Amino acid sequence: KEAMVGVSHFSDIGFALDESNNVSFAASLNSLMQNCQMSPLGSDGSDCLIKDKSGAELHIGLKRNASGQWELRAANPAFAGEGHADIEIVADVSDPRYVPFERRFSAHFAGDQAPIVFELADPREASRFVPGTKDSVSIAAFSREPHVFPDEAAYMKAQGNEKIKFAANYFVPSGMFFQKMGGTMDDGAKQPLADADFAGTVLKAEQRTNAFGQKFWWTTLNTYSDAIFDVVMDSSVSETPKAGSIVTGRFWLSARIAP
Repeated sequence: KEAMVGVSHFSDIGFALDESNNVSFAASLNSLMQNCQMSPLGSDGSDCLIKDKSGAELHIGLKRNASGQWELRAANPAFAGEGHADIEIVADVSDPRYVPFERRFSAHFAGDQAPIVFELADPREASRFVPGTKDSVSIAAFSREPHVFPDEAAYMKAQGNEKIKFAANYFVPSGMFFQKMGGTMDDGAKQPLADADFAGTVLKAEQRTNAFGQKFWWTTLNTYSDAIFDVVMDSSVSETPKAGSIVTGRFWLSARIAP
């Protein structure tokens, strides 16, 4: 999702893609696409899915041009894990420029009105996300700069003498706020982004290796509204996560219908 070489949402699940420019990025993707599973998407598109036993997934959106050749339209990481959250769908907030390859929805946690925005891990599931309906989803969270604390005491201590401290399970939908307000939306943008700032307690932590030999951290986090998120992190994270650790940061959220 972000243009740089090194740590990115792709490297969070071990895909070492060169995002320094469009040409290098396309070349990196082409080297992987021989392993993808093609499925129809829309009238003239296709979802090219790369996945393995580690849970790591890469969805590449392709569309045929006037000459009948495939053109890259989107590429997004995803993760199939153990997360679970009960939500109620509010609206389809997809950016029309990228439909049907990227689909984004706003919702709120079941039982309260706290909002959340996420992109679909698999855009082919879009028809199942109907405004006004309740769904159980599995949410994976990707972050470039997660902060890991050994326990809640260390997390609270790190906040110093602030009069109001962030709870160990706070959740702020930062993708719904403009950048001038500290959020991630471009000032003046019309669609919210699938970003959130939150913290949670690690239930499980495991270093995994994807099919390309790249390592990454997978954790399950208990966070706001007792939701369980799968949080994936680049293997270079400074503090090793373990059960009882607190993980916090700004994350991009990817969701799928829960198994």
